[in-house]
Amino acid sequence: MKKSLISMICFTLLVSFFCSTSQVHAVNFEGQESKYMKLCSSKSLSNSNYNTCKQFNSYLKKKNNQLQSSIGESKSKISDTQSSLDDVVSKIADLNNQIEQKQQEINYLESSIKSLEDSITAKENEVKERMYAMQSYNNSNSYIEFIFGASNFSDFFSRIDSVNEITQFDKELVEKIADEKKQVESQKATVETVKANIVSQQNQQYALQSQYEDLLAKQKQDLAAAESEKSKVSDTQNSLDSFLSSVVVTQPSSSGGSGGNKGNGSTTIKPSTNIPTTNKYGSTVVAAAYSKLGCPYVWGASGPNSFDCSGLVMWCYAQAGVSLDHYSGSQGHAGAIIPLSQAQPGDILWKSGHVGIYIGGGRYIHAPQTGDVVKIASNVSRFTCAVRPY
Repeated sequence: MKKSLISMICFTLLVSFFCSTSQVHAVNFEGQESKYMKLCSSKSLSNSNYNTCKQFNSYLKKKNNQLQSSIGESKSKISDTQSSLDDVVSKIADLNNQIEQKQQEINYLESSIKSLEDSITAKENEVKERMYAMQSYNNSNSYIEFIFGASNFSDFFSRIDSVNEITQFDKELVEKIADEKKQVESQKATVETVKANIVSQQNQQYALQSQYEDLLAKQKQDLAAAESEKSKVSDTQNSLDSFLSSVVVTQPSSSGGSGGNKGNGSTTIKPSTNIPTTNKYGSTVVAAAYSKLGCPYVWGASGPNSFDCSGLVMWCYAQAGVSLDHYSGSQGHAGAIIPLSQAQPGDILWKSGHVGIYIGGGRYIHAPQTGDVVKIASNVSRFTCAVRPY
């Protein structure tokens, strides 16, 4: 009974302990990434901030996975749109072949129309010649004027019958001319219908092609934006991973025995004991920094035409063949940590949330903030220390 009671008490205490320790304050990092990046780049973190940075790191991992999923969906949509566009382009190609065939038909019809018109002209001339012959026979100029002064074919035939001087053969010939004229008009209407149908099909296909091209361009733009954001988030998350793995959690010694507060320790970066006497990359890094004076500040940018502070430092050292993380917190322990008084040209000037390139003479080049440009400044004392990459 006594053992059971003790076991129950122990179990209750354990449950209470785990419940209390598992209650982690949830932080909404969305839209506040810059704030927490600055917090987590500090060389000295309280245990509370260290835990917050671990939460922030988990948030970045989750966001990175979400962006990866979004990128996959975007690529699938682009593939579908491209497939639809290819179908339209294929239909346009087929339509162009049809247009070529129809144009050949149109050319044939126009040639036929020209032949019929020539035939009609020839037959009309033949009738005129017959009438001139009859005129000569009858010695009367009023004959032709009377026949061709008719207002329509009915009147025309009436006048023919009335004068009774045109043979039945001539009458049939004129009727044949009228039939051929109708045939010409029908063929002309066919040509116009074919042309109108082709133009309509062209307009529909080209309009559809334009819609798909616009949609594809928008989808590719969205994909590029998502990939760019993922790259920034991934770089930040990887750098934060590295940073958090390189810090040491220290607990202050308790004063007064058990009365000390063991929960208020701090997190610090291990100091380096191997300090190079010179910065072997200095001249290359400084020259690179000078070459980017005037470039605009853009958060998350790392060149070649725009930068944020850590992006500028990363790019300048890349010109010297040194790979740095795109994260000021990580750059703060990218080499030997030295006092500002010992800084040499090319050294990284560091403070929580900001970095720059020391160029000598108490001056440095940095990318300050949104709305500003890469420029030279002289307030070196604003920084905490200098960092000299190995």
